[in-house]
Amino acid sequence: MIISIGSRSIPKTIAIMRAFSKYPELWIENGDSIEYRVMPKEIRNDSKKGKEKDELSGVSCNPLSLNETIIGAKNRAKKAYEQIEKENDSLKFGVGIEAGMYPVEEASTQYMDCSICSIYDGKEFYIGFSPSFEYPQIVVDRTLAGEEIGFMTDVFGNTAKGRKGAIGVLTNGRVYRDELEEYAVIMALTKIVSKNIYE
Repeated sequence: MIISIGSRSIPKTIAIMRAFSKYPELWIENGDSIEYRVMPKEIRNDSKKGKEKDELSGVSCNPLSLNETIIGAKNRAKKAYEQIEKENDSLKFGVGIEAGMYPVEEASTQYMDCSICSIYDGKEFYIGFSPSFEYPQIVVDRTLAGEEIGFMTDVFGNTAKGRKGAIGVLTNGRVYRDELEEYAVIMALTKIVSKNIYE
């Protein structure tokens, strides 16, 4: 089984590998093994920031709605799948993770943030969400103005783009970014691993 990862982000890669490793029944029963691929370096462009469109996700670098975040995750998953589509007949999935804020009227800042995973098998998309949390008001205001959260080093230090992530700072190290994103992948996997129940 080949898993193509729609990112070169280390936290996203860790999250996807850990989530799929929890379900060996997906490949062991067929005498298969699991192989991971990350997007080729030339496809990724890290020069885009804030409201600018990310070429891989097709959405802004800071999505500001659930719909935009889902579209970003689906685009990543589809592009990842297309990288391996013609390799062989093995079971294969493209996986994309996109983080974004979305409006919540009842939240004090009016926004929550979550990571969304999309898994694509060439026919169907499977969607899963991570737990949501609220950023400080200053972070929300700066994000709405077009600044990217991962570059707010005065708030989060140099860890927001890494494995710890902003959530690692906000939870005092209790939850790291890759752990948060792992839940999104597991939630997306539910319709695949429990197919008999959903049908």
